[in-house]
Amino acid sequence: MHRINSGQKVKFPTKKKVALVTGAASSLGTAICFGLAKQGAYIALHFGSSQKNTLRLQKKLSHFGIETIVSGADLKNPSHINPLITQVIGRWGRLDLLVNNASLFEPNLLKAENWENWTEFFHVNSLAPCSLAIAAFPWLRKSKGSIINITDIYGELPILKNYPAYSLSKAALIFLTKYLAVEFSPNVRVNAVSPGAISFPQSYKQEKKKKLIQKSALKRQGRPEEIADAVIFLAENGFITGQVLKVDGGRFIH
Repeated sequence: MHRINSGQKVKFPTKKKVALVTGAASSLGTAICFGLAKQGAYIALHFGSSQKNTLRLQKKLSHFGIETIVSGADLKNPSHINPLITQVIGRWGRLDLLVNNASLFEPNLLKAENWENWTEFFHVNSLAPCSLAIAAFPWLRKSKGSIINITDIYGELPILKNYPAYSLSKAALIFLTKYLAVEFSPNVRVNAVSPGAISFPQSYKQEKKKKLIQKSALKRQGRPEEIADAVIFLAENGFITGQVLKVDGGRFIH
């Protein structure tokens, strides 16, 4: 047995790889978890408010013999960050992969009286991934693991109307990916996957969805499983860091 900073005793590290996925029960999170399950990883399933869906996901994963834990945390609350890592280490004694997938995606208006609402986007989409990365770093360094952030193509291009806070917070996450890749080198790799047309805002009508899909070179909507494949690829390739991989069907080829 050995101890972590809190003084809690933990098991000797398992030989299995261990991943923490935030927002695990979302469509992308679920696909990522099943992708990791196929690799035989143990998975910590984080939820913010979707506890029932996360427990349902845990049950499905258990049918494949995958060992999991369910961890609730409000990513807007800085005090909830370290306990997420503590719980993972307390269960398995190691951490190999952090997937910052949880995201706040809502429309908002560009108005001066609306700034307080903006802080929620940055807390969930940018600051929480940063805090989790810092808390996870000592353990990822031991395992020579990696961090993968789920960003967005709209974090690079200002073309998503009525979502300024979301887009800016994802732009911050893209910069954070590159910054941490330098800061955490050479033992921890940091990359990002930037999805294209995988899901759409609820307000989008079918005609608008079709027009956006037709703008991509592949002329189709992407599947969550294709994002999961990209995550697995980046997690396994030990010579890639500081990269943002666009999985957008050729929406923005340049």
